[in-house]
Amino acid sequence: MKILLTKYLSLLFLFLLLSSCGMWSNFTAYYNRFYIAESAFEEGEEDIALNQEKPLFQFKEEKLPAKANKNFDTVIKFSSKILQFNQDSKYVVEAIYMIAKAYYYKAQYNKGLRKFIELDKLNDKDYGLSAKLWIAKCELQMRNFQAGLEHLNQVKTLALKNEDENILFQVYVSEISYLIYREEYSKAVTKIEELANQNLEDEVKSEVTYELGMLYISLENYEKAVSAFERVEEGEPNFEIEFKSKLEYAKAIKHLDREDEALDRLNYLRDNTKYEKYWDIIDLEIAQIELESGNVEIALDIFYSIDTGYTKDESSGIAAFMQGDIMEHIYMDYDSAKILYEKVATKKAPKEYKIEAREKSNLLKQRSKLTEEIFTSIKGYNYLIDTLLYKSDSLAYAGYESRKDSAMQVANELKGENSSTENETKTRLRGASRGTSKALKDQFKYEEDSLFTYKPIMPLISLDSIRNKIASSKYELGNLYFSDLIVPDSAYFYYRDVVNNYSDTKYQAKGLYALGSYYLTVDKKQKADSLFQFVYDNFKSDPVARVAAIRLGITMEEQSSDPALEKYYVAENLIEQEKYYDAIEELNSIYNDFPKSQYSSKALYSIGWIYENKLSDYEGAVQYYDTLKAKYPKTEYVREVSSRLSFYHQELKAFQDSVARVHKAIADSIKADSLAQFKLDSLANAPIIDSVAISDSNSIIDSTSIVDSTASIDSTTSSIVDTTKNISDSTLTKFKMDENILDSTKNKVQLKRRKLPVGDR
Repeated sequence: MKILLTKYLSLLFLFLLLSSCGMWSNFTAYYNRFYIAESAFEEGEEDIALNQEKPLFQFKEEKLPAKANKNFDTVIKFSSKILQFNQDSKYVVEAIYMIAKAYYYKAQYNKGLRKFIELDKLNDKDYGLSAKLWIAKCELQMRNFQAGLEHLNQVKTLALKNEDENILFQVYVSEISYLIYREEYSKAVTKIEELANQNLEDEVKSEVTYELGMLYISLENYEKAVSAFERVEEGEPNFEIEFKSKLEYAKAIKHLDREDEALDRLNYLRDNTKYEKYWDIIDLEIAQIELESGNVEIALDIFYSIDTGYTKDESSGIAAFMQGDIMEHIYMDYDSAKILYEKVATKKAPKEYKIEAREKSNLLKQRSKLTEEIFTSIKGYNYLIDTLLYKSDSLAYAGYESRKDSAMQVANELKGENSSTENETKTRLRGASRGTSKALKDQFKYEEDSLFTYKPIMPLISLDSIRNKIASSKYELGNLYFSDLIVPDSAYFYYRDVVNNYSDTKYQAKGLYALGSYYLTVDKKQKADSLFQFVYDNFKSDPVARVAAIRLGITMEEQSSDPALEKYYVAENLIEQEKYYDAIEELNSIYNDFPKSQYSSKALYSIGWIYENKLSDYEGAVQYYDTLKAKYPKTEYVREVSSRLSFYHQELKAFQDSVARVHKAIADSIKADSLAQFKLDSLANAPIIDSVAISDSNSIIDSTSIVDSTASIDSTTSSIVDTTKNISDSTLTKFKMDENILDSTKNKVQLKRRKLPVGDR
């Protein structure tokens, strides 16, 4: 009876199993695949929520945290297996949904869109409307804005009809995010006010109201912004939104000329330990108000304390930038400003601060470079005039070096005396106190302030060239102050110096024009026009005369009837538009059509300059500079490039000679190896010596030995050539066009090497 009962139950179980294969499919799909996919999906979304501090209306999606990215890979893998192997299970729809969202989170919007469209076609009552929403979101992220907005409108209509508040909220968020991204702030305000009137939870309503206040800030409507920030606390803001609204309220009332009230509110927040997490941010705003109120020293102290006290936070980088800004614009301490701007690069800071700090640092480096060039050039000019001064300074520098070396030796000896007793150490210190850091500083106080802490250098160029170099540096420094550092008075000083003291250089016309530009900025148009007129009347051959004519309102036809000049102006305009090849064609036509014009030499020089400085085609530059030197040897343009051109040709010849020596070594090696191999093969075949054997031996040499030998030599040659190139590169740094030319030469050498005969060596 018991056996019959067991059989009966087994048959019943089998019957139930067979009659409910769908249940079995669901069971296996869940435990083998869906459970893993669903768990990974939930973990991924939780990781995003924890690690991404994304504002409510941020359009651009954040980069996924690494852990979440890995989880979504798992989602795609196991959900795809459900679609492949468990198509009859109840988890298919949800698997498609998870795959689609995983692709979206991974910023693979094309793939996500295809899956959401697939989901939408299933007309599932639970996921249908959500699929349409995510189709719209994918289109927007793919920058298909029109299609995305059309889908959002359809979803909004259906959400209102179905009274689906969650979907409706997400539609509004997507619309507002898009409008803010497009900087259509007024339209965004309208939408966000509509959203605020919806039935929202108190916490969400507070966040929406805060974002409304921020939109009003973007529109510089500070009164409405203040009103919005006040309403934030009518809901139930989370801690972050509560603090941000209080901070932005204080910043907004500052713009309404209520600085004292703003400062009081900020100090209240600063004194409250509840907001300790945000003290650095509060201090930044307090320092900014102090700075705008004229309390520079107080502001500088606060910025310094933030810089040094919150080194791991973005506020530290902002504070370092602000210190640099104060040093640059208020104290005019450009060296300190440069150091502080460079410091921003080593800190955490918002991207815009890092970019601006880098730009300012580069400008101040250029200022330092030009200042140094002026100083050394003037000293060099004085040395050319008075060689006794050079000798005197050289002796003074040698004495400084000797005393410094002696003092540093004593200091190093003291540093190494760690094993001495305390009394012995004190005795030695008394006997050699001149070696301490203070003694060193005192000893070299005079020398460090003198002109002899650097090595005097006698220039290798003429007096005229060095005067042009000084004028060039002063003119460029003036431009730096005028256009970039916005210090017109300093620019005026350098422009006037060029005009008054370097009238014999080619920078006279540029200096006069620059002075005219300065007078325009200080509302002295009459003075400016007189300078522009003087430049136009007296420097017709200088391109700046054309610019002066434009300032005076003189048309092209009035300026000149010289066709070469007119073509040169066209070329200049093309250069300004960065149409370099068109400019080269125009300049070439000047040289070909008007070879006797004063602009012909200038055209050749300009073509070379374009190749060298704009196209980095240094071989092309040399070609035109060589033509310039051959056709117009006495022009100022030849003097400009002559030394560089000569240096280039010397170094190129030296390199080519070196390559020739390498080729000779290759040829000799091939010949020697071929002969040696021939002898070995001949000896090996000694018993059978006839013409056939010799012929075979030669064949063997040609096909094997010489080829192997050549391969070995090629490898060695490549190394030698590379070494030669490295040596050449180190000596050619004075002329930047050499590197590409050497590379080109190397390529030609390699081509020639491949053509070397092998069998007849």
